[in-house]
Amino acid sequence: MPMVRIGEALIALGFITPRELDGALEQQKNERGVALGQLLVRQGVVSQENLQTALARKMRYPVVDAGSFPIEARALQRLPYAIASRLTALPLILHGGRLVVALEDPSQRLTIDEIEFASQCKVVPVLARAGTLAAALHAAYDKIGAVDLSLRRLGDGGAATEFEPEDAGKLLASLEQTPEVKGAEDDGPSIEQSDNSLVRLINTMILEAQAQGVSDIHVETQPGREKVRIRFRKDGQLRPYLELPPTYRNALLARLKIMCDLDISERRKPQDGKINFGRFVPGQRLELRVATIPTHSGLEDAVLRLLASAKPLPLDKLGLSANNFERFKAVVARPYGMVLCVGPTGSGKTTTLHSALGYINTPDRKIWTAEDPIEITQAGLRQVQVNPRIDWTFAKALRAFLRADPDVIMVGEIRDQETSQVAIEASLTGHLVLSTLHTNSAPETVTRLLDMGMDPFNFADALLAVLAQRLVRRLCPDCRQPYDAGEAELAELLADYRHAMGDAENVPGEAEVLADWRRRLATPDGRYKLYRPAGCPKCDGSGFRGRAAIHELMTVSRRMRQLIQTGARAEELQRCGLSEGMRTLRQDGIEKVLAGVTTLEEVRAVSN
Repeated sequence: MPMVRIGEALIALGFITPRELDGALEQQKNERGVALGQLLVRQGVVSQENLQTALARKMRYPVVDAGSFPIEARALQRLPYAIASRLTALPLILHGGRLVVALEDPSQRLTIDEIEFASQCKVVPVLARAGTLAAALHAAYDKIGAVDLSLRRLGDGGAATEFEPEDAGKLLASLEQTPEVKGAEDDGPSIEQSDNSLVRLINTMILEAQAQGVSDIHVETQPGREKVRIRFRKDGQLRPYLELPPTYRNALLARLKIMCDLDISERRKPQDGKINFGRFVPGQRLELRVATIPTHSGLEDAVLRLLASAKPLPLDKLGLSANNFERFKAVVARPYGMVLCVGPTGSGKTTTLHSALGYINTPDRKIWTAEDPIEITQAGLRQVQVNPRIDWTFAKALRAFLRADPDVIMVGEIRDQETSQVAIEASLTGHLVLSTLHTNSAPETVTRLLDMGMDPFNFADALLAVLAQRLVRRLCPDCRQPYDAGEAELAELLADYRHAMGDAENVPGEAEVLADWRRRLATPDGRYKLYRPAGCPKCDGSGFRGRAAIHELMTVSRRMRQLIQTGARAEELQRCGLSEGMRTLRQDGIEKVLAGVTTLEEVRAVSN
């Protein structure tokens, strides 16, 4: 964009005085949706011809005669007629991925931003001769049949844009009935819900997120003239996806609320709901969990979590080490007791539990699950969706399961004392109970549940094992670069591995650890290969593609049970577990570094 301001250009040409410019700038503070040039024209200070002369001569915009310009049909197809008509913008040609667009005032940055978003092209603005643009715009779109199509879409109640008429009314009412927010809104004309581009934006955004393997979509609004930012969380990392003009702010949030049946007039309180995407794009089996959160200046953010219907992974594909794999298989094959999978949100706990259920899912077992939401489905499982809004909680589902002759029960999450109490009772009465919990490590899970008021004797008798896990980014197999680990790097890995051992008994020394690594992880000539990320088109240049899990499996032995019954601290439980063969998250991660799965930086980022 040219660096000369329109006010400076008009003064340089002698069309206005500095005092007239100051007066117009002062008035623009109250009418910030109007461009400065158009405000001066409206005041009668300059004529439209003089304004265009300034734009052409001082700001060096090319001037075109829109009525006689040979317009390309493919350029018109990049910008819908409804948007072009509202903005009075006429696409002329598409060249080298750039869209040349004729405008009466090419200096309006917000207009150009919106055209770039709607067309998904970089825009090169040019100046149309005064009074020629509107007629040329209608004639050009009429020639390709876009005018009739647009009118038909508006005339049939918006069916083509998937909006119900009453929804548009609700949106407009919500925009008009919040005067306290209007002061913080952007100055430009807000997008109307009848704009087809809004629906296409949301549908395309969700479909692209699904295709890219994105777990969350973050919609972040800013006050004033700041753009709306949309970011994708992929492989645990947030990445920019799109920035929208501020005129899309209200309609975007309102459309998301309408899709999940939330109150679009409520902006002061957080809301949550779900979108069944198949209602809006037939054939798509996708559900999204939506949370809206009020932010400053009367605005709102939204976070959408993608819950694609998936199948369970086989147990041997979870990435468990050989030792953890055999111990975990033995635990989930037990007839009764409690198995817990712990970690933060999004660490793959539900995937692990469903893999365990898939391993023991045989015709002679009755398996009930209570989940919120149901993300993975399996044939043979009786799966129940809990709904706290109608008082259908995990605890009540558990009690109902106990009256339905179960063999195995899976509880989506232990959130309170009541649920944990019923789960322990179920595991003590001949049922295998699997559940998840939000804790940092396997030993801390025990102390956390005891702090919630569990009876230590019943809990110690019920608990079979705790599996803590985290997800790390996996090195891209197509571009990772191998190199030989030096002595210093190997010593650093060894010291990091041995650090967790502390003063635990019966743990391997440095020589034993090295001998074990040499047997399992070294090359035939005794060298250790490490890998660094490089970046290629398949991993979008990041060097990482997909994620891998690191695990910490603590099984409950007789000695461990005695420590739990006496209320031992987490450090004592960890020392006991280490002496019995448990390996911490950091230790399991270091072995995956030596195996070429990930990097040490990734492991350190998710483990203490």
